[in-house]
Amino acid sequence: MNTNDSGKSGTTGGTEVDPVTYEVIRHKLWSINTEGSTTVEHVSGSPVVHATDYNFGIYTATGEMAIIGVYLLTPIYTGAMAIEEFLRRYDDIEEGDVFIINDPYIAAMHQNDVQYCTPVFRDGRIVAWLGCMAHQVDLGGMDPGSWCTTATDVYQEGIRIPPGRIVRKGELNKELWDTIVTNSRVPNTVANDFRAFLAGLRVAGERFHALCDRYGTDVVTAVMARTIDNSEADLREMLRSLPDGVFEHDGYLDRPNGTERAGDEGVELLHVPCTLTKSGDELTFDFSGASPQSPAYGMTTRGGLMGAVATLMLCTFGSEVPWNHGLMRPVNVLAPDGLCVTAVEPMPVSGGAAGANWIATCSGGAALAKLFAFSEEYADLAFGPSDGSWQLCQFGGLDQYGEPFAAMYMDSLLWGGPAFGFRDGVDSGGAMVILGGGATDVEQQESRQPLLYLWRREVVDSGGAGTYRGGNGIQFALTPIDTEEVTGVLGTHGVAVPNRTGIFGGLPGACAKFERVGGSGVLAAYAEGRMVDSLAELDGEHTLLPGVSPSAKIRQGDVFECTVQDGGGYGDPLLRAPEQVAADVAERAVSVAAAERLYGVIVDEAGALDEAATESRRDEIRKQRKEKMQAPADASSGGGSGGGDAQVWGGVLTLSGSGSDLRAACKHCGQSLGSLADGWERLAGRVELGADDLGEHVRVHSDLVTVMYVCPNCQTALWTDTEPKDGRTWRDFALD
Repeated sequence: MNTNDSGKSGTTGGTEVDPVTYEVIRHKLWSINTEGSTTVEHVSGSPVVHATDYNFGIYTATGEMAIIGVYLLTPIYTGAMAIEEFLRRYDDIEEGDVFIINDPYIAAMHQNDVQYCTPVFRDGRIVAWLGCMAHQVDLGGMDPGSWCTTATDVYQEGIRIPPGRIVRKGELNKELWDTIVTNSRVPNTVANDFRAFLAGLRVAGERFHALCDRYGTDVVTAVMARTIDNSEADLREMLRSLPDGVFEHDGYLDRPNGTERAGDEGVELLHVPCTLTKSGDELTFDFSGASPQSPAYGMTTRGGLMGAVATLMLCTFGSEVPWNHGLMRPVNVLAPDGLCVTAVEPMPVSGGAAGANWIATCSGGAALAKLFAFSEEYADLAFGPSDGSWQLCQFGGLDQYGEPFAAMYMDSLLWGGPAFGFRDGVDSGGAMVILGGGATDVEQQESRQPLLYLWRREVVDSGGAGTYRGGNGIQFALTPIDTEEVTGVLGTHGVAVPNRTGIFGGLPGACAKFERVGGSGVLAAYAEGRMVDSLAELDGEHTLLPGVSPSAKIRQGDVFECTVQDGGGYGDPLLRAPEQVAADVAERAVSVAAAERLYGVIVDEAGALDEAATESRRDEIRKQRKEKMQAPADASSGGGSGGGDAQVWGGVLTLSGSGSDLRAACKHCGQSLGSLADGWERLAGRVELGADDLGEHVRVHSDLVTVMYVCPNCQTALWTDTEPKDGRTWRDFALD
């Protein structure tokens, strides 16, 4: 995230602000927002909030995002949507009002994400808004935790709160407060979160008023407006430096189809394609081709889709430009109502906070990477899908004190990040959706819930292989203790398809997985002083649970394990420096077997490198690719190159010529591939990858196939994608 905005102050709305004052106020606003955020976290006793499933923001008088916290980002744009709705509905807003909303069809991700917003009045007029939200552990509904994986309509998913006042002119609306809290299975936790909201808003409001008292209200609001204007101007300047064209990617939301059949026969694949059009200084994200909505887990509303795109814009462009609402002004989002990314009432959407909207981020992010790959200046912003899936692990039942409990485990935030063209992905902490995120505190959960952690650790080989590898992520295992059983509400996607694809030849990262061992005898082993290090050491019935498991019984003596999705690689794994692979093996990030199979590097367990054997093994892998390769589909491939200045795409293709005479060559060996008139993919060799080519942690649905597109001359990987068996329907790029 870039906060450098110096030298761009000036006159805004008739108010003169000198550069020093501008910077002081801008950074003070950040400080105020951070203090509000910290207050919410410290007052709340919820482990969900402590794991940073919340956020805080300062908005302009019209609801544009001026300052945004670094915590859960996807709902922060719904705060702007909520303020717009409050202003539209009410003409009697007064000082001391605090508004509340959680209606996902208006301005929320799902009912659990409750927004509090309060106007800031100065001299009788609204000059700003403050807003905060946090995921509530339970707000009713058919399942503990309000993630209702078998709901067929929204009315089964918990209380919906329309736009209204929870505080009116400084007086608490006790009737509304009690109605909401009473509908929760954990009323004290929800009530304490609501107190935390009010405390955070009060502290931030006091600091905001003090700032206005010191510098003047007009100066403070001018700074807020100017920083948004500056970000918009900087983003438009960036966009003008990038080529115009269309960039596409297709993602998949996999989930049970209701037949309860085993394996892929029981899995439905929904498409979430993104067509990104870059024209001049504007971006259009078009999701109109997404699958229709259905009464099943994973649908998201338009608020979820807008939050997904906003998260992508803030986190991608925000590394170059101070992030605020200015990064959304040049953006258009297209999609008709009634799709899996724009679900309308009464579709169930409790899973919409981590369902189709996350796949929209994956598709949009991959499309953006294909755009950035044409820019020498901004090529480092190209990365594969960053957040493949949130793995809901919600448990309920009777705790060790005999009291009802509902708890959500946030450990699955510790997935591995995507690789970039200049570095590996982050291990166990690569979340984009919560940049400042943490994870569940083990001791806090064990003291509150009747579940014992057996392990929480990184998984070797779980990051996608590449010239730069994706980050490895974690798995964690739990077993009930001091209770007879707990019921798990489990929900995720990316179980039957690797959502987190690699780019420019990198391989996808690990798929998600839920596993249970019934009657494991683990507590007896512990009583004997014998440690257990893996599920493979346990007796009992081993079961892979479906990606959506609404009532998974975990009895005393059983073990439940969750393994997360992880980031894809960047570039051909055969181009990774052998010394780096050897270091990965020594650090136990890559296994000896994967070093040989995926990277073509021969090392021993200590990481000692055999250079001659490595060269031979890599030659053998290239030969195998050539033997399996389907020839380029375009018979016109090859031939001379067109004139004009050369462009490079992602370090894999060199483009020359212009217009209809645009041609491509392999950047690695210089071989001319042919005309781009029908897409570069038709100029590449096509190698279908099997399980051994992908690694033990990747699953591919039987309706799909993972394809490596290679140079037909040197067999270097240029791109790797998971697509329908009968071929892809999208093109990576088409330049204007």
